[in-house]
Amino acid sequence: MDTREILTRFKGGTLRREHAVALLAGTSPVVAPPVVALPVAALPVAADREPLPVPVPVPGAGAGVGDGAGAGVPCAVVGIQGRFPQAGDLEAFWRNGLQGRIAEAALPGGRRSACAGWRGHFLDGVEEFDPDLFGLGAREAAGLDLRERLLAQSAWQTLESAGYAGARLERLTAPDGTARSVGVYAALGPAGGALPPAGHRHTAPPVSRPGPAARLSRLLDLRGPSLSVDSGDSSFLTALHLALGALRAGECAAALVGAVELRLHPACQRPGAGEGVAAVLLKPLAAACADGDRVHAVIRSSAVGHPGRAAPGPQHGRLVGRALAAAGLWPLGTGPQSPDAGPQGPDAGGQSEVPDAGLEAVGVALEESSRTVAALVGDAGAVTGAAALVRAVGQLRHAVLLAGPDRPAPAAWEPVRRDDGTVLPRRALVSVPGPAAPADPAGPTDAVDAVDAVDAVGPADAVDAAGTADGAEDTAAPAAPAVTDGADGGEGVGAVLVVEEAPAVPRAPARTGPPPGVRPAELVLLSAATPAHLAATAGRLAARLSDGGGDGGPAAPDLAALAHELRLGRAVLRCRLAVTVRTVAELADALAGFAAHPGPGRGPAGVRSADLRTAAGPPLIEGLEETRAYVAALWQGGRLEQLTRLWLAGADVCAVLPAHPGPAAVELPATVLRPRPLEPGPGTDGAPQ
Repeated sequence: MDTREILTRFKGGTLRREHAVALLAGTSPVVAPPVVALPVAALPVAADREPLPVPVPVPGAGAGVGDGAGAGVPCAVVGIQGRFPQAGDLEAFWRNGLQGRIAEAALPGGRRSACAGWRGHFLDGVEEFDPDLFGLGAREAAGLDLRERLLAQSAWQTLESAGYAGARLERLTAPDGTARSVGVYAALGPAGGALPPAGHRHTAPPVSRPGPAARLSRLLDLRGPSLSVDSGDSSFLTALHLALGALRAGECAAALVGAVELRLHPACQRPGAGEGVAAVLLKPLAAACADGDRVHAVIRSSAVGHPGRAAPGPQHGRLVGRALAAAGLWPLGTGPQSPDAGPQGPDAGGQSEVPDAGLEAVGVALEESSRTVAALVGDAGAVTGAAALVRAVGQLRHAVLLAGPDRPAPAAWEPVRRDDGTVLPRRALVSVPGPAAPADPAGPTDAVDAVDAVDAVGPADAVDAAGTADGAEDTAAPAAPAVTDGADGGEGVGAVLVVEEAPAVPRAPARTGPPPGVRPAELVLLSAATPAHLAATAGRLAARLSDGGGDGGPAAPDLAALAHELRLGRAVLRCRLAVTVRTVAELADALAGFAAHPGPGRGPAGVRSADLRTAAGPPLIEGLEETRAYVAALWQGGRLEQLTRLWLAGADVCAVLPAHPGPAAVELPATVLRPRPLEPGPGTDGAPQ
């Protein structure tokens, strides 16, 4: 039954009040069988959750311990990007966390709402998209709904941040030799997040229309598994769990996992609702280290499950136990799933707390969940797990524990030292628990409010106020989304990750190069979708290089490493720039001059550029083995002028270069996006009015 039918039956007297509340809340009146409680954990325990299990450290435990997804095969986060309320990038998101900021605001102008004056956690400019970046025309861009557009841009930036948007992407190969072997796992909120314009007549999309993950795979030309996931608030963590399994099974060389949530339609809006978009790129840790990738964090293991009809409380603890066992941190069979464990919990007696052992004994000093990210993203649906992972990764990278529900202020995160002097890696749990305990009786639930509204105004008015926009005639508004896990207490899937800080990378010895007059010249190549993109990206890179690590930013990289990263980590697009320089300062000046006075041909400081968008296609020599050998010989011989001419004529002179010359990839600013408002597409696609 949908919301309208439930409320109508309640008003007509054919449905009891408690049954109406249960149906609207997505819960079941069936009495659950008794379950075994779990032992107390070292971490603070939420009032609405059973205690976490106490893991027992396993000396020498490693691969093969546990039965989770790919036990003993850790995977690296090599790329990570996102946008959250009042945080246009991850640096702003980290600052908001450090400052304890509550990113709540009024509904952005131009959006419709059924509840005047309500506040939530919103993204700005969600109707804007940069189709030029993907080579899309207006009609093709309109075929993507708003969630897909946001996710596509975030996915592109994630590939760039990892250095896999260009030639390296071609070399991510499957066991059968398939290039660009990247799986795509997309977690999207309800389709009602995309709002049709007023007066638009709803039409169902074609039955054969591929899912969001498949469309993203096509858009980015990625050739691994492609799967769209909807498990409620845990959708992102569930998608990541599936991606880990695919990586460990050898189904793809890397996996792109993304999530997006929008609250545009009034049926999706309620106080505290949140939005966001984020994506991560994963590779097996061994491959990432061998390739010299920059590792942000390590996913040791994951666990996903649903409690069925059982009480939801112990489910979270069982998932934690399975994830820790899969990571080799807990001996399988001695946790709460062991048949010999006996009765436990507050009614069992004999329960003991271990204040300095348990999770802390294996380096776990943090759990990020929907509770800890609520101030930053609110009730963010499918993107909740992504926000929790981003927050955990930030704390692992900075060795700082942020303030949260159980910590009043940020604090330094000191690693755990064992008695023998061993220093354990910092570790965190990231979780979106399954169905939560019943709501606090002190405050009314949404379901109770809905039933009370029927008593006050009648079923038709109540349904119209909750799910229909004013003035939208003949529009089949999407039903209120099914409430899932998290604060709403629906029937979602629980998921847990064990995340670990990145392994230490040995510092390269400081190089004392020759004086500027005799330093070798480097050919720096840059490309973008349009001349405006190229100029803006050149200006952003110039600003980063001129800053040279000021204000706590990344230090200016070595010129050779920077030039190599631009050649291999960025996509080769139709508007191109080339400049030969000997120092980073010289490059910064050249790029700044071009950004100020862009244009094809020879620009200031020796910068040369070309706009190939109207060219007939790649040169005839492109793709020939003889051409590859010729270009490789030009690089080997240092023929930079010939390489510049080939590059500006449309040849891809970067494909023959070695993908990973040595140290970890250089961190460079992302290509500038130039989004603009677009007309909504047909059917359920649309933009806020």
